[in-house]
Formats: sequence, C-alpha cells, structure tokens
Amino acid sequence: MLASLLLRIGALGPLIFYGVIVAGGVMTPGYNHMTQHVSELGQAGGPAATLFNNGIMAVGGAMILGALGFLLGMRKLGGGLLMPLLAAVAIALFGASFILGGLHPMPDPMHNAYNLVYAGVAAPLLAFLAMGDRSEVSGAKTLAVVSFLASAVLLAIMMNLGGFNLVHKTDVGLWQRGFIAATTLWMLSAFLAIPGALAAKERKRSAAY
Repeated sequence: MLASLLLRIGALGPLIFYGVIVAGGVMTPGYNHMTQHVSELGQAGGPAATLFNNGIMAVGGAMILGALGFLLGMRKLGGGLLMPLLAAVAIALFGASFILGGLHPMPDPMHNAYNLVYAGVAAPLLAFLAMGDRSEVSGAKTLAVVSFLASAVLLAIMMNLGGFNLVHKTDVGLWQRGFIAATTLWMLSAFLAIPGALAAKERKRSAAY
C-alpha cells in the first residue's frame, strides 16, 4: 500500500537525523553537544560537513514523502480532507527546511531556510487535529499534542520571549536538542501508527467477506 510505504520512509527521517548528529559529533574534534548548535556540524569546511548536509537533505526528503503518506493514510482511515492536508503541508514545509539547510550550510544566511522550521511547531498540532477521534492511533495523538506544547514552550524559551534569559552559551546545544526531539519524535510515532491502523482496517474488511 502506497500510503504505508511513504509513511515508513517518513519514519526514517528522525532516525537518520539523530544518526547524523551523533556521527557528525564523533567526526568533529572538540565538538560539544551541550554548548554548540547542531548546524555547526555542517558548516562549510568542517570534517563532517558532507555527511551532515547530505544527511539532513535525506531527512527532509523522507519527511516530505511521509507528509504525503500522512495525507493518503488519513484519507484511507476515513478522515476529512482539510486537516490532514494542512498537517501534510506543515510536515512538508518542515522537511523543506532541512533540504534548504543542507544546500546552504552555515555560515550562508540562507541556512535559516526562510524560517520554515516554525512549520515543525505547527505540524504536531495539525496532525493531532487531523487524527481526530481515531482510537487506533491514540498513542500517536497523545505524543503529537505533547510535542506541540513542548516545542512551543522550548521555542519561546530559545527566543527569550518574556525575558527570562534561560538559555546560555553553556547549554544552548541542549535546549536545541530538546526542541529537535519535540518537533521530530512525534513523527516517528505517527508514521508507524497509521500503517498499523490501515493494516487493521484491511484485516477487518477482509474478515467481513
């Protein structure tokens, strides 16, 4: 089934991303995950630049395919069109930010990818609404809404909204990695839960005949 295949490819996105971060850190002498941004692994001329930039482009491509799978999968589960479409667009835009980031490594100003990363904050909320009352994916729904809340709070802290000054040079990398987890882990859950729900629906349909 096409939807399930696309979703499983999409689920690889977060796994590739975490793998690239770990491998890039090992390849970069002196790199500190606590104090340095993830994108510093891909900065021009760095020892892990090729691995990191190609890796995050692969992540973005997987997310875009997963976004299409999410739309198709939710339609097959009987959901409406608007919310799955909005969720898919947000996921795809988030994926596009990875591709642009890989094409334009630091210190290129285009590395910010037109701030499309903010779509990654909206995506879990839209996905939660798209999954509606589907009990088959209740775990993915819960993680999606928790991820939205966590990513929104972390983004506000990192942008110093409210002036609390919680992020410092000594821990900026840790805050960013928390944000990464909040914006990506829910995808791994949803992209694996929906194929399971589709398979269960197909088994029920077959048993009825």
